[in-house]
Amino acid sequence: MDKNQALILLRGLLGEITTSTDSAALDRYGSLREVDAKVREAKHVFEAVEGLPRTFVGEMSTDTDFDVQSRRVRLEALAGYIRSAIKFIESGSIAKPQKVILSPPDVSKLTVTLPNLKDAIERRWREAQKCIHVECFTSAVIMMGSILEGLLLARANLAPAEAYQSPKAPRDRQDKVPAIQDWSLNSLIDVAVDVGWLKTDRGKFGHALRESRNVVHPWVEVTTRANFDLATCKTSWGVLEASVDDLLASVR
Repeated sequence: MDKNQALILLRGLLGEITTSTDSAALDRYGSLREVDAKVREAKHVFEAVEGLPRTFVGEMSTDTDFDVQSRRVRLEALAGYIRSAIKFIESGSIAKPQKVILSPPDVSKLTVTLPNLKDAIERRWREAQKCIHVECFTSAVIMMGSILEGLLLARANLAPAEAYQSPKAPRDRQDKVPAIQDWSLNSLIDVAVDVGWLKTDRGKFGHALRESRNVVHPWVEVTTRANFDLATCKTSWGVLEASVDDLLASVR
């Protein structure tokens, strides 16, 4: 959650539990249970703000004011924590989350058939993460799709006979199966699922990543109204990681 959204939520909460004179809004909360619900709501917001010290929630959990059998005491204590959080956020003291670049997995047993493919995959693995960190989300998704396609193609080249014999293998107008390097990502995913290199559910999510990757064409981006964000990238990254795990596990 970014700081602007957090400030809106926290100010809204503060307005709900206090009056215009900053006293506890006792008339709005008829029981301790209702007050506790607001305490939990505030904790969820605190936990969602990246860079806000975990001490906000930790101190609240041990603060004896929240054990007192008094709505006023609990509301005043909660208001104090919310004001502190707002002040902390407004001051710019929130620590920026570290932009960690995760090391790529060892895909060497998949890429042995094509020299330098391993290096290309590792470079794109890091570049995809860099794109996410600078909020180039479309570029990140396109990069992830290219990694998946490259590794699926590499896996098919390790067992071409198995790939060609799959009923999911593509066929041209002469009803012949084209060379593996000419297969689309769609066909590569279908064949990988059919022969057991990818789990079935992974194939379904892989197709979602493929469709997202297709925004490499501006026409597709416009006609599909693609609007990728951090959540899109997190989902796509999870699909990629799981698919790579499947492919590596499939190589005996």
